[in-house]
Amino acid sequence: MVNVLIVHGRSRPLFGPVEMREQWLVALHSAFSGAEAPVPFTDDDVKLPWYGETLTQLVGGVSRSEAERMSLSGDIPHDERAFVLAVVEQVALAYGFTPEQLAAVAASGDLDASPSSWAYVRTVLAAVDRYVPGMDGATVAFVARECFGYLTDARLRQMIDDGVAGVLAPGVPTVVLGHSLGAVIAYHVLRSHPDSATWRVPLLLTLGAPLAWRPVIQALARLETLRMPGCVETWVNARDPLDAVAIGGDLTGSFLPVGPGLPVVVEENGIVNPDDGRHAIEYYLADPLVATRIAAVLGQD
Repeated sequence: MVNVLIVHGRSRPLFGPVEMREQWLVALHSAFSGAEAPVPFTDDDVKLPWYGETLTQLVGGVSRSEAERMSLSGDIPHDERAFVLAVVEQVALAYGFTPEQLAAVAASGDLDASPSSWAYVRTVLAAVDRYVPGMDGATVAFVARECFGYLTDARLRQMIDDGVAGVLAPGVPTVVLGHSLGAVIAYHVLRSHPDSATWRVPLLLTLGAPLAWRPVIQALARLETLRMPGCVETWVNARDPLDAVAIGGDLTGSFLPVGPGLPVVVEENGIVNPDDGRHAIEYYLADPLVATRIAAVLGQD
């Protein structure tokens, strides 16, 4: 028996737990079909703890469209602004936007904005819209704000963590799939929950994870010492190199410490999602590389 635990991040508008679970299942089946491998679990084995309403509170408890407007305008508290700004600066460096490219997309009042200003944030997010197929600036700011909320609001973090931990049964092999903010949540729960010593996770598969964002690393480091969760046997980090949320390099070295005898994260950087959704979970999960990784780990059981 093996369970599959879905730890979700941002979802599409109007998606609830039933629709999201069905979306993930369809994509997973597509991946195994593409890999020409049998699916090593049943649909009933797939669990999805739902905390979509709590995610809404993390970005101010407003509608998605209003939350995105706030994310782009900077109409948010000072410490949250600093977090988003640091993320955006890292994204700009990773994509290598030139001054000419930034000038071409800057609003008239934002020309020659300094990197420490919100005008610079707006300009970089506009550059993401213009120059990165399948990526939009609002997603970068929105996911950054979700990460900030989860990592700094202890009450809401505990609510989410308890829901995820409640699905993990002691001693039962569980493949954990975490997408976007869900990768941050999955890591934190597996690393620090009081029951984690009783869990068995043959595979932690993170997809489009913002774990290489420096502000996320710094915030997690304030919560716990960063290291491989003891219950995890293999960690695979899958990312499309053009996915701004997953940008920043390999997790071993940037997120986990490097040294003799220390475990490493297996990087799967060969994901190429379609141009209409570099960060979309349905594309990540449907990639045969994902199915191959799951099948390889479960085949050892």
